Amino acid sequence: MADRDGSDAPSAPVRAETVAGDGGAKPTNVRMLVLALSCGVSFVLYLHRYVWGFVKKDVQDEFGWNAETLGWLDGLFPASYGVSQIPIGMFCDWFGSHLLLGAMILAWSLALAGTAWANTPVSMAGVRLTFGLAQSGCYPALAKVSKNWFPVDVRSTAQGLIATFFGRGGGAMSFVLFGTVLVGWLEIPWRRAVGVFTLVGLAAGASFLLLFRNTPREHPWANAAEAELIAAGDPHAAYATRSRVRWAALLGSRTILFLFARSFASNMADVLFVYWVPLYLRTEKEAGISSAGWMAALPLVGGAFGGVASGMIQSHLIRSLGWRRWARATVGMTGKLLAAATIVSCAFPHDAMTVVCTFMAVKFFADCDQPAEWGALSDVAGRNAATVFACVNTVGSLGGFVAGPLMGSLLLSFSGSNQPTAAGWNALFLVTALEYVTAAACWPFIDCGRPLDLSSSPGPSSPPSSGPRRRPDRRAP
Repeated sequence: MADRDGSDAPSAPVRAETVAGDGGAKPTNVRMLVLALSCGVSFVLYLHRYVWGFVKKDVQDEFGWNAETLGWLDGLFPASYGVSQIPIGMFCDWFGSHLLLGAMILAWSLALAGTAWANTPVSMAGVRLTFGLAQSGCYPALAKVSKNWFPVDVRSTAQGLIATFFGRGGGAMSFVLFGTVLVGWLEIPWRRAVGVFTLVGLAAGASFLLLFRNTPREHPWANAAEAELIAAGDPHAAYATRSRVRWAALLGSRTILFLFARSFASNMADVLFVYWVPLYLRTEKEAGISSAGWMAALPLVGGAFGGVASGMIQSHLIRSLGWRRWARATVGMTGKLLAAATIVSCAFPHDAMTVVCTFMAVKFFADCDQPAEWGALSDVAGRNAATVFACVNTVGSLGGFVAGPLMGSLLLSFSGSNQPTAAGWNALFLVTALEYVTAAACWPFIDCGRPLDLSSSPGPSSPPSSGPRRRPDRRAP
């Protein structure tokens, strides 16, 4: 496998049949259970996160808050999300993902319920801040999970499924299940629909706590052969705990700095689809609440399939050529540039369905670079996958924080009332295209073919030895 000696030269992937362990036993397949759990967590994360984008219209109608106020409420989520990610990522690298992530799922599900009770800008601001805090560690922890549970040659495919397909799929189904099914067809009041989603989240958190463990060596259903298969192409994957990052090495890396810039620009663009597309469809295109639900979901469906395609393409290129850096950079850069070119066309007059289909293409291309980012972070982070991911995602959250009020103010500047105009929406599409181009320009400078020496934790450089019911990750690696 590439990068074992710090270079990006190709080498043969590690196959399951080449790994011996437990007296020559074949590797178990517990990683498929972990994949299902991880995909489920990512799905619920976005199922809950996108609820706010749909209820904004009801909140605006009920309380009379203008677009600028809604924009600031949008920005409070990424503010608390970003501030808390790095500490939680550090906790995750030291203690592992299991208990931390399970507790966070339960916490953000309860915070979601608070959306139904807040009735002033201050109380809603408190809910948004709490929700962001509770969700902030999810993807750093899932990045750690993908590092510890999936071999290098299939990791990009797994990350594409977890981060993009089921993440965006959760966002899409949030609009459909919440808007079209619960509020639209079943005519359930939006506050009670929030309660239904809360129960789904509590069930997901309990399942994760019951069935997941930090590594194959800690899981009662996995054997040593599976643990060795996963660590064979990446020895750092054997360690899930007791790791600290060297900050000077992290902040001094050109690759990390350009990952920061890419994340900032990309997350600014994402705010359009997270928070503003449902409002655009309901006001500018005059779509009813039931229609707006499934229409707002289609762009996220496009993003979900874009992530799967990206992960599969990257895994194929890595298996066949072994060059991780250019596999990721080519896919990520191409996707963002195509997304920029496509969203510009939304500035021209179109009917609702044409615009929605265009949005779907935009998200397909734009989300091709999400598995590329996850893969690049896994490649360079060593034993500190959660902390490094948290740092990059924190910078991205700052982009989301800036974009929330920026987009609200931009729309308001083209409006004589609380309702945005067509000119305001067109300006928003052009700004989003510029953000995509900026993200694309970062990829040639992201070198994930050379893993960084980021860990300050002393200990052996080889993976823990195999043996039944061992807990080697409790020692400092």
